[in-house]
Amino acid sequence: MAFTDRTAIVIGREGIERLQRARVAIYGLGGVGAACALDLVRAGVGTLHVIDFDVVEETNLNRLAFGYRRFLGLPKTEAFALAAREINPDVVIRPERLFFSGNDAAGIIAPECSLHADCIDSLNAKVNLIAALARQRLRFIASMGTAGRLQPERLKLGSMEEARGCPLAKAVRQRLRRLGVSLDFPVVWSDEPAVKPIAPLPGSSSAEVPHVREATEAAAGQGAAPRGRQRLIQGSTPFVPQVAGHLMASWIVRQLLEDHAT
Repeated sequence: MAFTDRTAIVIGREGIERLQRARVAIYGLGGVGAACALDLVRAGVGTLHVIDFDVVEETNLNRLAFGYRRFLGLPKTEAFALAAREINPDVVIRPERLFFSGNDAAGIIAPECSLHADCIDSLNAKVNLIAALARQRLRFIASMGTAGRLQPERLKLGSMEEARGCPLAKAVRQRLRRLGVSLDFPVVWSDEPAVKPIAPLPGSSSAEVPHVREATEAAAGQGAAPRGRQRLIQGSTPFVPQVAGHLMASWIVRQLLEDHAT
């Protein structure tokens, strides 16, 4: 049996063929993005464009879907491509290892993709990517805060306008309104209060990465900190980020299948 045969029972052989022809972009391969991207591979999506700058570190292993010790030190884009091809040797992975601050958001978008998943955890980059996707009238889904949470059952899938109880969603929504960007797009968010981030341990490599500070403070609803302020480390679990990624991947697959039906 092919690895897609069980899925074909649910969505039909024509659905499988539709997914094989599809192209999807995932921006960010953290806990959410990694789960979303691997789900799309397992569902049979034929081409994935993935963007991330980081490497796989030991602290990622508690939540990263392709987080295995054999991948430590590899760029996440490379580790994902290796894991994806173990599932489907025919999948086309178009990796880009790059860091973007937000001002160049429009330049990183893969326009050949029919659906896009924003899984970035940095506030400025997230807002600018969403704005660029919206202005180009591309279809996308975005993840909001998942760090510091324990209860995946409190995740929700709905419009950005509906997202409540998530400090990151509030900060993103405020900035998008100032930019004149419509909030009529789907997001995954949690209304579970997040455990506050902590100061980094001595020698922690994350303390030297500038966007880690911005991401953790944005998730706490604090915005960017002044230069010199101590950078914070956000806690995480395997459950909430990965379930958020599953919800995003499911939404993407259903959109692709609905396109086929129409």
